Amino acid sequence: MSVVAKSASEQTRERLLDAAREVFSQCGFQGATVREICRRADANVAAVNYHFGGKDALLAEALNFAPLRALQEDNVTADACPRVRLRLFIHGFLRMLLDEKNASAQCQIMARELADPTPALDKIVREAIAPLHTYLGTVVREIVGATVSEADCRRGVHSIVGQCMYYRHSQPVLQRLRPKLNYTPKEIEAIAQHIAEFSLAGLAQLAITSR
Repeated sequence: MSVVAKSASEQTRERLLDAAREVFSQCGFQGATVREICRRADANVAAVNYHFGGKDALLAEALNFAPLRALQEDNVTADACPRVRLRLFIHGFLRMLLDEKNASAQCQIMARELADPTPALDKIVREAIAPLHTYLGTVVREIVGATVSEADCRRGVHSIVGQCMYYRHSQPVLQRLRPKLNYTPKEIEAIAQHIAEFSLAGLAQLAITSR
């Protein structure tokens, strides 16, 4: 079966998307410049307008949350026990947010958008955050049982996501509090274990008080 070679225009478009994800995740939307994106993509500065119509549209196109969806889909079949699935999900999500070698640019862009929203936030909520909350809501419901209210389940999800996001958003502060802090795989694993233990203990107490 023959493979059709991509045209020069298609290759340029892909390089722009790769460069954009990198720059947006590192600098945020406001700090990212078309010039820097084009420099990293080895493209003419007019290429962004030609292929996407501007920086706003480029950001929207760059937000492909397939890795985050894959994490959720893989987690569904990872283990029959919801507590184990929650632990695995937290660890995988933190790796996407914090691990420089395995981080998801889309998840890092999402984290930056939550801290400093742009018009792309609607797309992020629709395609990434809402499905994430729905998935975690299902896991939390399995853990706490049917007697816990929808509002308390929702707050449980917010608490879990909030703890994970804290380590991303507050990294500059945490590194000033602990100058030697480095998000190594070992440190990420320790953070994930702490968040999971803390969250599971809270959910267990919630289930008891709702009976």
